[in-house]
This record gives sequence, C-alpha cells and structure tokens, in this order.
Amino acid sequence: MRLLILISISVILTAFQSGDILCNPKALKEKAKNTLEAYKYDSSELTHIMYKNKETIKEVEVPLFIGEKYKMVFELEALPKPVEVQIYNKSKDSKNRKLLFTSKEIGDKKEFTYEVSKTRHVYVNYIIPPSDNASYTGCALFMVGYK
Repeated sequence: MRLLILISISVILTAFQSGDILCNPKALKEKAKNTLEAYKYDSSELTHIMYKNKETIKEVEVPLFIGEKYKMVFELEALPKPVEVQIYNKSKDSKNRKLLFTSKEIGDKKEFTYEVSKTRHVYVNYIIPPSDNASYTGCALFMVGYK
C-alpha cells in the first residue's frame, strides 16, 4: 500500500513538473478568440509540444482560400520553455520555400498575431529547443480568423 502511495505521489509531481498541466485548451481558445477582433473565427489547432534532448521541428499545415485576408493568433503561454514559431509558404520538404514570419523578431512573447493573404497554404513550424529534462511537455495554440 505504501509503495502504491509513493508511486502515485511521484506521478503527480512529474505531471506538475512537465508543464502539460498548464495546457487548458478552452482557456487558450477563449483568449485567442478575444484577440481576433474584427475577424471571424475559422479554425484553431492545439499542438502538443514535447521537449527532447535535441532540437526538433513540428510542422502544421494551414489551408487558406485565396482572396481572403487572415489573422493568425498564437497562444504559447502553456509552454514551459519558449519555442520559435516560423511561418513558411511551403512545407519543410519543398525546395525554394520562403520564410514569411519568425517570432524571433518579436522576442519571447507568449501571445502574438500574424496577418496573411494571397496564398493557398501556410506552414507553421514550431522550433523546439533541446532540453536536458525530457519530461517537459506543453501545448501551443493558434487560431485563424478571416475578413
């Protein structure tokens, strides 16, 4: 019985250290929706981020309609360590892809927006830095609105 209690306490403590306990999708979506302002909600994507002992890249494709103006809202407050967000016009496997945006330009902000138009797709890359503690996890949310 004592062993079971010790194991349970260990699991709970690990969950609190991992950062995933911070991931509240509903709260993140509400915050992002408030930032859309004059844009109409189109979609959102919650991405679970796991930090590893080497830098990793997680890519998410965002389909868009040509002729619409879009606003993307990023909520990164549920990440225990900062990640860089890059937005490209083509996937990471494509040649001649163009970097449209990088969050390096705005520092370590946990919330920011990016406006885009005249393209069929954008590709959001999360550049996840290495971590010596493999138990770090969290989530990032982006929301898309259109005019």
